[in-house]
Amino acid sequence: MKNKNESFIDDILIFDAHCDTANALLDDPSYFIKSYQSHLDIEKIKKGGLNAQIFAIWVNNVYSPFRTIKQALLMYNALEKNIFNPGYGIKVTSTTEMDSAIKNGKLACWLSLEGGHIIKNSIDILEFFYSLGVRCMTLTHFKNTDWADSSGDKPKWDGLNKLGKNIIAKMDELSMAIDVSHSSDKTVEDVLEVTSKPVLASHSCARAICDIPRNIPDNLIKEIADRKGYIGINFFPGFLKKTISEQVNKNLEKYKKEYQEKIKGSEDNPDIINQADLELFTKIVEGNDKTDLNAVIDQIVHMADIGGVECVGLGSDFDGIPSTPTDLTDVSCYPTLVTGLYERGFNKEEAEKIMGMNLYNFFKNFEE
Repeated sequence: MKNKNESFIDDILIFDAHCDTANALLDDPSYFIKSYQSHLDIEKIKKGGLNAQIFAIWVNNVYSPFRTIKQALLMYNALEKNIFNPGYGIKVTSTTEMDSAIKNGKLACWLSLEGGHIIKNSIDILEFFYSLGVRCMTLTHFKNTDWADSSGDKPKWDGLNKLGKNIIAKMDELSMAIDVSHSSDKTVEDVLEVTSKPVLASHSCARAICDIPRNIPDNLIKEIADRKGYIGINFFPGFLKKTISEQVNKNLEKYKKEYQEKIKGSEDNPDIINQADLELFTKIVEGNDKTDLNAVIDQIVHMADIGGVECVGLGSDFDGIPSTPTDLTDVSCYPTLVTGLYERGFNKEEAEKIMGMNLYNFFKNFEE
């Protein structure tokens, strides 16, 4: 779906490892075709030259344990009804299918589950989602699962427990990509011990630049890279710069009491809590400092320095972040990012790897 007016990126594959557009479609079925506030829609895709996208199916932990599968299936259905069936994009499960979709002028759409809590501790449910075309799973979100520790929670299992290791083994057997974004360091270490496959961190940044638990330390960047893994850089300014992360945390404290009042008496109503969470999410960026695409490129440079240019690429988290760099506001801005890479000293071959070929080759490894 290249915009021929952007001729200098015509021959560059643009493939992003994470967006949360499925959630937006669940609330507004027209989001993908006419939503001015979207990060990812038809016109912006054409303008930016996006070829392929991993669509995350994320379910807020508040729906655990009884409604996670229902919410996930509703999101899957929203993608079917509003992107796949109208023909705006084609669901793909391999690089061969991806090549075919792009050749036919369609957005190649991969699927992932974001948060292992969605499968309710069941390998059968994992296999069920695989049968629907899901080819990646993020092991945790902000909370621990019953089998893996999250970077956003107090350690419970010291990484993976026995069930977690069994789930990783099943993902290996299925050739399903293991996504360690949001996972604790110990969980990542355990995954690297258990799996024989390359590991994905779909939307994470470098801790050496922005020192927060959500980001990846250099030793794990190196280990992921050495195993032919992939790390997609998240565009959220709070993950790019520590000063902005600190501002986000101050806002969380500022609005904590207001949030608690909103959910008071609704502890058994996940829809109300989820809505309150979304409202809080928009407030955490109030008054935050601005940053531009150079903060993203700083992360790319660091990842390339530690693990080699073949390990790093895009993991925007578009439609799932409450703010963006000032000149990377949505997928239409990808040509600007390409220009920025050139200006920072990357050559054309390196830019091609970062913008999409690294992620493409990551999935190729699962087909050999």
